[in-house]
Amino acid sequence: MLDTDERFERMMTETFRETARALALFLGREKVSLLRAARLVADSMKRGGKLLLCGNGGSAADCQHLAAEFVCRLSAKRNRSALPALALTTDTSFLTAFCNDYGFPGIFLRQLQALGKPGDVLLGISTGGSSENVLNAIRGAKSMGISTVALTRRDGIAGKIADVSIEVDSEDTAVIQNVHLAVEHALCRVVEEMLFFSD
Repeated sequence: MLDTDERFERMMTETFRETARALALFLGREKVSLLRAARLVADSMKRGGKLLLCGNGGSAADCQHLAAEFVCRLSAKRNRSALPALALTTDTSFLTAFCNDYGFPGIFLRQLQALGKPGDVLLGISTGGSSENVLNAIRGAKSMGISTVALTRRDGIAGKIADVSIEVDSEDTAVIQNVHLAVEHALCRVVEEMLFFSD
Protein backbone atom coordinates (compact mmCIF):
# COMPACT_ATOMS: atom_id res chain seq x y z
CA MET A 1 0.00 0.00 0.00
CA LEU A 2 1.27 3.46 -0.90
CA ASP A 3 2.36 5.88 1.80
CA THR A 4 -0.31 8.61 2.17
CA ASP A 5 1.98 11.42 1.01
CA GLU A 6 3.09 9.39 -1.99
CA ARG A 7 -0.55 8.80 -2.94
CA PHE A 8 -1.31 12.52 -2.69
CA GLU A 9 1.76 13.34 -4.77
CA ARG A 10 0.57 10.94 -7.46
CA MET A 11 -2.85 12.59 -7.46
CA MET A 12 -1.29 16.02 -7.92
CA THR A 13 1.00 14.76 -10.66
CA GLU A 14 -1.95 13.20 -12.50
CA THR A 15 -3.82 16.51 -12.43
CA PHE A 16 -0.82 18.43 -13.78
CA ARG A 17 -0.14 15.83 -16.46
CA GLU A 18 -3.76 15.74 -17.61
CA THR A 19 -3.86 19.54 -17.74
CA ALA A 20 -0.62 19.59 -19.76
CA ARG A 21 -2.05 16.93 -22.11
CA ALA A 22 -5.27 18.92 -22.60
CA LEU A 23 -3.30 22.14 -23.20
CA ALA A 24 -1.12 20.41 -25.79
CA LEU A 25 -4.19 19.06 -27.58
CA PHE A 26 -5.77 22.50 -27.44
CA LEU A 27 -2.74 24.13 -29.06
CA GLY A 28 -2.88 21.57 -31.83
CA ARG A 29 -6.59 21.88 -32.52
CA GLU A 30 -8.13 25.11 -31.28
CA LYS A 31 -5.74 28.00 -31.98
CA VAL A 32 -7.76 29.02 -35.04
CA SER A 33 -11.00 29.08 -33.02
CA LEU A 34 -9.39 31.18 -30.31
CA LEU A 35 -8.08 33.63 -32.91
CA ARG A 36 -11.56 33.85 -34.50
CA ALA A 37 -13.05 34.63 -31.09
CA ALA A 38 -10.43 37.30 -30.42
CA ARG A 39 -11.18 38.95 -33.77
CA LEU A 40 -14.92 38.92 -33.03
CA VAL A 41 -14.36 40.62 -29.67
CA ALA A 42 -11.82 43.14 -30.98
CA ASP A 43 -13.96 44.05 -34.00
CA SER A 44 -17.02 44.48 -31.77
CA MET A 45 -15.15 46.78 -29.39
CA LYS A 46 -13.77 48.83 -32.29
CA ARG A 47 -17.37 49.50 -33.33
CA GLY A 48 -18.53 50.42 -29.81
CA GLY A 49 -19.72 46.97 -28.77
CA LYS A 50 -18.99 45.11 -25.57
CA LEU A 51 -18.26 41.62 -24.30
CA LEU A 52 -20.94 39.96 -22.16
CA LEU A 53 -20.07 36.78 -20.24
CA CYS A 54 -22.14 34.05 -18.63
CA GLY A 55 -21.58 30.71 -16.92
CA ASN A 56 -22.28 28.76 -13.74
CA GLY A 57 -20.18 27.86 -10.72
CA GLY A 58 -16.48 27.93 -11.56
CA SER A 59 -17.39 29.29 -14.98
CA ALA A 60 -19.26 32.15 -13.29
CA ALA A 61 -16.07 32.95 -11.39
CA ASP A 62 -14.20 32.88 -14.71
CA CYS A 63 -16.69 35.37 -16.16
CA GLN A 64 -16.03 37.81 -13.35
CA HIS A 65 -12.27 37.26 -13.56
CA LEU A 66 -12.12 37.80 -17.33
CA ALA A 67 -14.44 40.81 -17.31
CA ALA A 68 -12.20 42.44 -14.70
CA GLU A 69 -9.14 41.89 -16.87
CA PHE A 70 -10.80 43.48 -19.87
CA VAL A 71 -12.02 46.51 -17.92
CA CYS A 72 -8.83 46.91 -15.88
CA ARG A 73 -5.90 45.26 -17.69
CA LEU A 74 -4.29 41.85 -18.04
CA SER A 75 -0.71 42.82 -17.16
CA ALA A 76 0.79 45.67 -15.16
CA LYS A 77 3.49 45.83 -17.84
CA ARG A 78 1.04 47.08 -20.47
CA ASN A 79 -1.15 50.11 -19.82
CA ARG A 80 -4.14 50.72 -22.06
CA SER A 81 -7.64 52.17 -21.98
CA ALA A 82 -10.53 50.32 -20.37
CA LEU A 83 -12.34 47.74 -22.50
CA PRO A 84 -16.10 47.17 -22.09
CA ALA A 85 -16.88 43.77 -20.59
CA LEU A 86 -19.66 42.71 -18.24
CA ALA A 87 -20.10 39.46 -16.30
CA LEU A 88 -23.81 38.58 -16.14
CA THR A 89 -23.08 36.45 -13.08
CA THR A 90 -22.43 39.10 -10.43
CA ASP A 91 -25.65 41.01 -9.67
CA THR A 92 -26.97 39.01 -6.72
CA SER A 93 -30.13 41.11 -6.31
CA PHE A 94 -31.16 40.47 -9.90
CA LEU A 95 -30.06 36.82 -9.86
CA THR A 96 -32.04 35.96 -6.74
CA ALA A 97 -35.09 37.99 -7.76
CA PHE A 98 -35.29 36.46 -11.22
CA CYS A 99 -34.72 32.91 -10.00
CA ASN A 100 -37.38 33.39 -7.34
CA ASP A 101 -39.92 34.82 -9.78
CA TYR A 102 -39.17 32.95 -13.01
CA GLY A 103 -36.62 30.18 -12.45
CA PHE A 104 -33.01 29.57 -13.44
CA PRO A 105 -33.12 28.77 -17.20
CA GLY A 106 -33.73 32.35 -18.39
CA ILE A 107 -31.43 34.15 -15.98
CA PHE A 108 -28.76 35.20 -18.51
CA LEU A 109 -31.16 35.71 -21.40
CA ARG A 110 -33.13 38.27 -19.39
CA GLN A 111 -30.00 40.30 -18.75
CA LEU A 112 -29.05 40.10 -22.42
CA GLN A 113 -32.46 41.47 -23.33
CA ALA A 114 -31.88 44.42 -21.00
CA LEU A 115 -28.18 45.09 -21.61
CA GLY A 116 -27.18 43.59 -24.95
CA LYS A 117 -27.38 45.19 -28.36
CA PRO A 118 -26.59 44.12 -31.92
CA GLY A 119 -22.85 44.10 -32.47
CA ASP A 120 -22.00 42.91 -28.95
CA VAL A 121 -20.37 39.55 -28.27
CA LEU A 122 -21.58 36.95 -25.76
CA LEU A 123 -19.06 34.51 -24.31
CA GLY A 124 -20.86 31.52 -22.79
CA ILE A 125 -18.61 29.38 -20.60
CA SER A 126 -19.76 25.83 -19.84
CA THR A 127 -17.43 23.03 -18.78
CA GLY A 128 -20.15 20.47 -19.46
CA GLY A 129 -21.42 22.16 -22.61
CA SER A 130 -25.09 21.74 -21.76
CA SER A 131 -26.01 24.34 -19.12
CA GLU A 132 -29.58 25.30 -19.99
CA ASN A 133 -29.27 28.94 -18.99
CA VAL A 134 -26.08 29.33 -21.08
CA LEU A 135 -27.69 27.60 -24.08
CA ASN A 136 -30.74 29.87 -23.80
CA ALA A 137 -28.48 32.91 -23.69
CA ILE A 138 -26.54 31.81 -26.78
CA ARG A 139 -29.73 31.17 -28.74
CA GLY A 140 -31.25 34.45 -27.61
CA ALA A 141 -28.10 36.42 -28.38
CA LYS A 142 -28.03 35.12 -31.94
CA SER A 143 -31.62 36.21 -32.47
CA MET A 144 -30.65 39.70 -31.23
CA GLY A 145 -27.72 40.13 -33.61
CA ILE A 146 -25.15 39.46 -30.88
CA SER A 147 -22.21 37.27 -31.92
CA THR A 148 -21.66 34.21 -29.77
CA VAL A 149 -18.62 32.32 -28.55
CA ALA A 150 -18.77 29.09 -26.52
CA LEU A 151 -15.87 28.12 -24.27
CA THR A 152 -16.66 24.52 -23.46
CA ARG A 153 -15.64 20.86 -23.70
CA ARG A 154 -15.35 18.86 -26.90
CA ASP A 155 -18.76 17.97 -28.37
CA GLY A 156 -20.72 20.11 -25.92
CA ILE A 157 -24.09 21.41 -27.11
CA ALA A 158 -23.00 25.01 -26.50
CA GLY A 159 -20.25 24.60 -29.07
CA LYS A 160 -22.66 23.30 -31.66
CA ILE A 161 -24.93 26.36 -31.52
CA ALA A 162 -22.42 29.21 -31.01
CA ASP A 163 -20.86 31.16 -33.87
CA VAL A 164 -17.40 30.21 -32.60
CA SER A 165 -16.67 27.19 -30.42
CA ILE A 166 -13.49 26.87 -28.34
CA GLU A 167 -13.34 23.32 -27.02
CA VAL A 168 -11.18 21.49 -24.48
CA ASP A 169 -10.66 17.76 -24.96
CA SER A 170 -11.00 16.30 -21.46
CA GLU A 171 -13.62 14.55 -19.35
CA ASP A 172 -12.32 16.04 -16.08
CA THR A 173 -14.13 19.23 -15.08
CA ALA A 174 -11.18 20.56 -13.07
CA VAL A 175 -8.82 20.03 -15.99
CA ILE A 176 -11.26 21.73 -18.38
CA GLN A 177 -11.39 24.70 -16.00
CA ASN A 178 -7.58 24.82 -15.82
CA VAL A 179 -7.40 25.03 -19.60
CA HIS A 180 -10.28 27.51 -19.76
CA LEU A 181 -8.34 29.93 -17.55
CA ALA A 182 -5.32 29.76 -19.85
CA VAL A 183 -7.62 30.32 -22.85
CA GLU A 184 -9.29 33.30 -21.19
CA HIS A 185 -5.95 34.96 -20.48
CA ALA A 186 -4.81 34.33 -24.05
CA LEU A 187 -8.07 35.78 -25.39
CA CYS A 188 -7.65 38.97 -23.38
CA ARG A 189 -4.00 39.28 -24.36
CA VAL A 190 -4.70 38.88 -28.07
CA VAL A 191 -7.62 41.33 -28.00
CA GLU A 192 -5.42 43.88 -26.23
CA GLU A 193 -2.74 43.36 -28.85
CA MET A 194 -5.24 43.78 -31.70
CA LEU A 195 -6.69 46.98 -30.25
CA PHE A 196 -3.69 48.76 -28.76
CA PHE A 197 -0.32 47.27 -29.57
CA SER A 198 -0.40 46.14 -33.21
CA ASP A 199 1.48 48.13 -35.83
